[in-house]
Amino acid sequence: MPHARSQTENEIDRYVKQIQQLHHIPGLTLAIVRDGKLIHRGNYGLANLEFSMPVSDDTVFPLFSSTKIFSVVAVHRLIEQGKLSLDNKLVDFLTDLPEAWREVKIEHLLSHSSGLPDIVMYENLPEAEAQQAVYAQAILFKPGAQFDYNQTNYWLLNRIFQKIIGQTLSAYIMETQFSGTQTSAFFEGNHLAVMPNFASGYNNAGDKLTKRNWHFPHYNYAAAGLSLSMNAFLDWNKKLDAGALLSASGLVKLRQPFVYAKPRNFAHGWDLIELNGVATYGFTGGMATAYRQVPQKKMTLILLANAMFIPTVQRPGLDAIVNQLLTMADELP
Repeated sequence: MPHARSQTENEIDRYVKQIQQLHHIPGLTLAIVRDGKLIHRGNYGLANLEFSMPVSDDTVFPLFSSTKIFSVVAVHRLIEQGKLSLDNKLVDFLTDLPEAWREVKIEHLLSHSSGLPDIVMYENLPEAEAQQAVYAQAILFKPGAQFDYNQTNYWLLNRIFQKIIGQTLSAYIMETQFSGTQTSAFFEGNHLAVMPNFASGYNNAGDKLTKRNWHFPHYNYAAAGLSLSMNAFLDWNKKLDAGALLSASGLVKLRQPFVYAKPRNFAHGWDLIELNGVATYGFTGGMATAYRQVPQKKMTLILLANAMFIPTVQRPGLDAIVNQLLTMADELP
């Protein structure tokens, strides 16, 4: 029998539906966990407009760059096993790098302080051609100097995983983080693919919704290729909290702030956002998905949508929405 919803849960529902309407989001799902207990969960709207399919606990959403959450855990898992170090230089594993890239370290890839040109400019090319094109570009700044988000970092991490363990980073994630849940957790770069429970994606930048036709190349799946249902995401989060994916000390290392020459809040792989003076950690992807931990409050929020939360003067962006939801969640019983 469903429990009676508290006033705060109803307020969260009203806020989500308001935001959903403001941003023209067909469907989304939200879960908030505190101290291992699910304190709020809701499915809102439609996973597929054409067939009026409602969002369910099993609806699978592409995560976009929130995929990096899992890639970062995989990297720190290898660090715990002594197979990799934050201080390792790329040239310890990759011998074909341009001379200017030779001082870049693993920590620079994780903190987006590598200064490398962005391979995303060439993502429609085969990997060999994309590699040649990005290698020909100049490095932007001395590694560690500042934050500059790019997908090249995760393409290189994928290549390093293949050198160290003979697997792609995406295959390693599936093997070590999602064993047995392939129907609700999988890598797929084509967002028009027909898959069980796969949410249809929509572009909502104009007056009319259109089908989202995005594609991520397999060689950069570690940056943006994972798709999950909320059930699968919650199971994964439970394993993370239990220390089954990383030890407590490994998670602390992941959350440790990286010190840039030009200051910016970011940890060793996850974003670091202060909310009312409290540190929160996580990632957002495609302006549509978000994962945020608040260790001080033992709270985690997961939000997955099938269209983008595009910020304007009248509409808050995804980080602001997550902050508001976390603030409201403080009042949940």
